Amino acid sequence: MMFSKRIRFFLSFGFVFLFAAIGYTTQTAQTVGQTIGQIATQTTDQKILEPSETIRLYEQITNIDRVPVITCIDLEKNGRLLAIGGDDCVVRLWDVQTKGFIRELQEHLDWVRGLAFSPDQTRLATVGQDGQIKLWDVQNGTLVRSLKGFIRGTQKVLFHPNGSQFAVCGFEKNVRIYDAASGDLLKTLETHGTSNKAIAFSPEGSLLAVSGRTGVIRVWKTSGYQQLTDLKGDGRRVHTVAFSPDGSQLASGGDGPFIMIWKPTDGTLLQSLQERPGKTFSLVFCGKTLLASGESDNAIRIWDITQNRNTLTLLGHTGTISTMIYEAASNRLISGSFDTSLRFWILPEDSVPSQQMTTIPSITTPTTTDSPVAATPIPTIPTMTAPAEPVPTLKSPFDEPINTTTLSIPIAF
Repeated sequence: MMFSKRIRFFLSFGFVFLFAAIGYTTQTAQTVGQTIGQIATQTTDQKILEPSETIRLYEQITNIDRVPVITCIDLEKNGRLLAIGGDDCVVRLWDVQTKGFIRELQEHLDWVRGLAFSPDQTRLATVGQDGQIKLWDVQNGTLVRSLKGFIRGTQKVLFHPNGSQFAVCGFEKNVRIYDAASGDLLKTLETHGTSNKAIAFSPEGSLLAVSGRTGVIRVWKTSGYQQLTDLKGDGRRVHTVAFSPDGSQLASGGDGPFIMIWKPTDGTLLQSLQERPGKTFSLVFCGKTLLASGESDNAIRIWDITQNRNTLTLLGHTGTISTMIYEAASNRLISGSFDTSLRFWILPEDSVPSQQMTTIPSITTPTTTDSPVAATPIPTIPTMTAPAEPVPTLKSPFDEPINTTTLSIPIAF
């Protein structure tokens, strides 16, 4: 009898303790929720926008074991072809008008990390974790040239606005300038650090900016490629940089809590956009005063840099936004994500001011002492409507070189 009373006593005490814990946990959760709500409502005047169109790769690609993470995209100047790179070593071309894939380019041996159309739309340059640089004929999909120069892998490629040259950066402590016609290596420029994935030419082509692991953005004049200045931020990794349409400002974002706006010619920090909850993986200007940022919290934010304010938030992705491009003619933003989907966003007409036009001068070709070239022989792109939304396994590309041909790692951001 005494034993059963003790059992009842301990059970009663246990239930009291359990209910108290539940009450405390609930109250704590409510407090945390209220705190988060207060933080989130500090900019309650911002608007929410959903995508006008969604392309889910798992619905479009049926002949593979797993759906690739989208690592990079670029849109042809006339807006018809969209090139899509992924971690399955393949570049796919999507026809925006007919809404279907028209070609696959399959010469890379590892992740495709960067790609870019030439300004005249005749060539597509692609780079990857395999360290290879490939130039493709856009019209027929043949491989025009394959270059091997980076031992530790390449991350980004970008054509000069006049189309005469292209720049490549990667995990090594340099950026390389190539002749677009011949593939000759023209110049090797020393960067501030390694793992460079942020690169941009100014719209008129007079400046080149590159950054990576150290967070320092190095700027060169493209006339002779003389170093102009170093833009020193908070010391954290920079994932992306973007020039404003008139070239007077340079935005940078990465692992730090702020997006920074610089004067690229002298290194002056003009402003820091207010703190966001995630890391910034992609930036693109949408007109002269609006900046889009792709974040690791799965959201795209549109910033009015004249007011230092987030005025519009684009929701729909279920993974980090790894890449974006803005099409001024249609006032449309296209985004790619680790969630294996592409989304198209028609921005409100009143949100985008008129673009400032720039002229692109010719540039002085520097002499070279380096020179890897080789020759060898590509496969075409569409758009689609959004069906139901099963969420695929999220995968995140690494920041360090690794053989990922057979590797797929679920990750939550």
